[in-house]
Amino acid sequence: MRTKWYSMDITTDTAEISIFDEIGGFGIAVADFKKDFDAVKNAKSIHLMLNTPGGAVTDGMAVYNILAGVRDKLDVEIIGLAASMGSVIALAGRRLSMDEGTYFMIHNPWTISWGDADQLRHDAEVLDKMRREIVSIYVAHSNKSAQDIEAMMAAETWLTAEEAKEAGFADSVNTSVKAAALCDVSRYGFMHTPFSPQAQGGLKACKTIRDYEAFLRDAGASLQEAKALASGGWKALHRDDAMADAEDTADIAAGIRELAQIFR
Repeated sequence: MRTKWYSMDITTDTAEISIFDEIGGFGIAVADFKKDFDAVKNAKSIHLMLNTPGGAVTDGMAVYNILAGVRDKLDVEIIGLAASMGSVIALAGRRLSMDEGTYFMIHNPWTISWGDADQLRHDAEVLDKMRREIVSIYVAHSNKSAQDIEAMMAAETWLTAEEAKEAGFADSVNTSVKAAALCDVSRYGFMHTPFSPQAQGGLKACKTIRDYEAFLRDAGASLQEAKALASGGWKALHRDDAMADAEDTADIAAGIRELAQIFR
């Protein structure tokens, strides 16, 4: 079981940092991130890899500011998803590259509020301040105006790697590297995710063999691999019980489920 939303390692000249989960999750605070970062930040170069749904605005902004302090030697790569505050952190370096099949998502900040009318108005004002700060970062790292960014955030805009490059957020697209898997965002309430239902709902959402093939493709299998796995696995999982050997079917089904977990 993972115990951190980030990992760090350092070789002779390069520090490798990865953020592969919800920022601030697992009970690990940004203060822990900074403590570990301070131990590697003096490397000659720093490579940050992202596959994150984001996190709290304050946590994400803190991570952005920590990393921006070494902007002149920080290169960022999106290997899956940089959503919400993850997309802000993606802009902390001198260059941003995105692997083929990855996404960059921006939206308005959210909150859960409780209290009387004065409290709700106060919380709304705080959200407006947060949004203005985030807008200024996006504008500074893109070719979009503040009005463009505000409209994109209001619409919850998901950009492909090529679209992010066109908008000026990303500097390059790694066409030789494809996203192996995107982080699970099904519990975050995003409204316009571009992923297929089977990618979001996992194996249980697959209703046809074509869904199963698409699920395997989304998980990183090639077209040939997906077709081969689906042709045997789907039939094993859905074969008429009267015509199948129960023990053999159970063994095959267990193998397919295990394979699906590996792809995830």
